[in-house]
Amino acid sequence: MKSLPKIQEALQSLGLDAWLLLDFRGSNSIAHEIVEMPSGMHCTRRWAVLIPARGSIQTLVHAIEDFTLAHLDAQHTIYAGHEGWHTGLQSFIDAYPNIAIEYSPMNAIPTASKVDAGTVELLRSMHAGIHSSANLLQMIAAVWTEEQMQENLAFTAPTLGNILLETCEEIRSSIRKAGQADEYAIQQFVMKRFADCGLMTYSEPIIARDINAASPHYAPSANQSSCFGKDTIVLIDMWACPKHGNGTYSDITWMCHTGTSMTEEESIIFNTIIEARNAGISLFEERFNAQKTVMGCEIDDAVRAVIEDRGYGKYFVHRTGHSITTETHGPGANMDNYETMDTRIVLPMTSCSIEPGIYIPGKVGMRTEVDMVFMQDGRPIVSGIAPQQEMIYVG
Repeated sequence: MKSLPKIQEALQSLGLDAWLLLDFRGSNSIAHEIVEMPSGMHCTRRWAVLIPARGSIQTLVHAIEDFTLAHLDAQHTIYAGHEGWHTGLQSFIDAYPNIAIEYSPMNAIPTASKVDAGTVELLRSMHAGIHSSANLLQMIAAVWTEEQMQENLAFTAPTLGNILLETCEEIRSSIRKAGQADEYAIQQFVMKRFADCGLMTYSEPIIARDINAASPHYAPSANQSSCFGKDTIVLIDMWACPKHGNGTYSDITWMCHTGTSMTEEESIIFNTIIEARNAGISLFEERFNAQKTVMGCEIDDAVRAVIEDRGYGKYFVHRTGHSITTETHGPGANMDNYETMDTRIVLPMTSCSIEPGIYIPGKVGMRTEVDMVFMQDGRPIVSGIAPQQEMIYVG
C-alpha cells in the first residue's frame, strides 16, 4: 500500500471520510497502483478497499479469491453472492458516508474516471456522498519526493537538454555529409545517446520534418520515415527518465531549420508558439509572486489566447500541457481547458509541461515544450536548459 499516513492526511485535509477503491478484472488501474497489487495476481471477482481518514484499512474480497488483498494489513471481509457484496459496501457507507472514488463529474477529467456508472448508482442508492478522487490522487501520486526533485534538476532535465542540442548537431552533420538526413536514423541516434547517458523511455522520440510534424503525434519508425534536405523545418520531441526507473521524466520539444532563414509565415508561426509558451510561464510566475494558486485550465487559457489572437486557434488542437511524474503523462493537474476542463490547482513538488503547437495539415507543424517544476514553496522554475527563444539553424 502506498503511504497510508500520507493518504489519510490528504483525506483529512479534503474533509473526506474515506477513499473507496473498487475494481473488477483490472477496470481500475488507479486502485491497483494504490494498493500495490502484486504482479500477476489472479483477480476475476470484484474487490474493494476502504481507506478511512482515520483508522484501519478494510477490504471486501470474494470467497474464491480471498488471497487477492492478503498483502494488505487490513480488516478483511469475505463475501460470496451479490447480496454479500451489497451488504459489505453498505457497511462501508454507513460508517463512512462521504467517500472519494475514481469518478469525475461529467467525465471532466477522464484519467480519474475508472468506476462505472452502475456502481456509482449503486453507491448513491446506499446514500453515499460521492466525491471525485482526482484531487486526492494528485496529492498522493503526482507529488515528487525531494530525491526525485534533486535528480531531475541535476541530472535528467539537463542531460535531456544536452542530448537535444547534440541531435541538432547530428542533423547538421548528416545534411553536410550526405545532403540529407533521415527521421528514423536521427531518432535512433537519440535512443543511443539515452542509453549512453543512463536514460530510458517508454516510447521512442519524435523527429518529424515539416509536413509530418503537422500531425502532432507522428513518429518515425523502421517502416515509416522521411528523408529531408536543406531548407526544412524539423520538430524534435524527446522524453526520458533515469534508467533505474524510480526517477521522474523530463519532456521537451524544440524546432530546428536545415537552412539559414525561415519564410515569413514560418517565422510568424514560430514566434507565436514561443510567445504563447512564455505567457504560460509568466502566469505561473505572476501567481506565485502574488501568493495565489493557479488551476490547470487557467494556464491553458493564457497560452491559447495568444494563438487565438494571431489567428491560428483552429490549428492548436491539443491541451497546453500534462502532468509529469514517473510517467510522462502523470495523474496530476493537466494544463487543459480544451480537451477537458481541469480545475485542479497546480501543487508544489509537482511538474507539468507547457507545449503549445500550431499544425497546418499538409503543410507544417511546430511545437515548443518546456517542463515547469514547482519547488517546495510553490516557486515555478523551468527545468533543464533554458527555453528555446530563437530558431536553431543547422544548414
